Amino acid sequence: MVETLNVRGRPSEHRLLTSSRPHASLGLDRRWRRGIPLMAAIGALLFSACQSRPVELYSYSSPPVVLATLDDAGVRDLRASYRAAVCRRLPANGPACEDVLQRLPGEGPPGARPATEGLPGRYRIVFVPGFFSECFDRLARPFSDARRALEAEGFVVDYVRVSGRAGTAANAGQLAEHFATLADDPRPVIVIAHSKGLLDTLEFGVRHPEATARIAAIVSVAGAVNGSPLADHLEAVYRDWLATFPLPDCARGSGEEIYDLRRDVRLEWWRRNRQAVVIPIFALVAAPRSDRISLASRLTYSQLARFDPLNDGQLIWYDQIIPGGFLLGYANADHWAIAIPVSKETPALSFMFRDEFPRAELVRGAIEIVAATLNAGEGH
Repeated sequence: MVETLNVRGRPSEHRLLTSSRPHASLGLDRRWRRGIPLMAAIGALLFSACQSRPVELYSYSSPPVVLATLDDAGVRDLRASYRAAVCRRLPANGPACEDVLQRLPGEGPPGARPATEGLPGRYRIVFVPGFFSECFDRLARPFSDARRALEAEGFVVDYVRVSGRAGTAANAGQLAEHFATLADDPRPVIVIAHSKGLLDTLEFGVRHPEATARIAAIVSVAGAVNGSPLADHLEAVYRDWLATFPLPDCARGSGEEIYDLRRDVRLEWWRRNRQAVVIPIFALVAAPRSDRISLASRLTYSQLARFDPLNDGQLIWYDQIIPGGFLLGYANADHWAIAIPVSKETPALSFMFRDEFPRAELVRGAIEIVAATLNAGEGH
């Protein structure tokens, strides 16, 4: 089993590395044991910044917006079909379906079960992680459990290790390099992007439209579609402290990475680029109940809950849906638990996360519904 990695600050060629990671089940290695005080310091900085002034939802630099229902925003609601696809995969001794996907008003009955045969041979899967993922890859890699399940089924799966502290333009270039290596594989690609990884993928699509022609669809998992008020709120402290704070596994940032997550920046990006986004996007929203918020997300969750209690600790629920796109469902998981199996890969940090969650089933169900939608000619 091999994977193609592209790491900022290292030679640009693609290197093949074995996927064995002995540290995954042994807790923290020496460097990361020394890094626990560092993470505590980061938490203290965020706490100080969050308490210094109130978070603001919008500013005078934001383009005008409206609040609309899914229908009025042109969003196709696939929640019922997605629920059926996910819940029939849940193990008998696992969580109840209602504890995995929130059932919010307007969800209709599921349609006919789509054909699922032959999907591993029809699509290639590419995972794109989010903000800071490279920096903490040693502790837990996003979707590692889902990836293993897909590969066991026969899918060819890539994980693009984009830079954890780089802006969307730089990471779009890394994605372009990765997709250039796939030329010999004629299968269309389904990209599964988490958080800021969605923004990197969208920027890639706008800057390299010829390279993205082979992308059949994007599954946005807690995608930062409209950014986050937290990015506006924490930008100054991030630029002053965290962008250049030394971390073991990633290059220092410039501050552009958090600027790209500001709400006014994202809304302006959509105003300028909406017509250029032609890839169908399927949104899986992280919208946990309050008892599913991890300790690591409690502070930022509380800040956003002043505006809307349905947030994942980083993003408000409606900021994860793209007008004109598709809605898969509302997962009862916070921003990290929906994608990253920290407790499994680094048990020493399990006290900080509520991440006992069926990520593999959510991803596999998404692939099934995406394929059925595309087969029906409804992707555009």
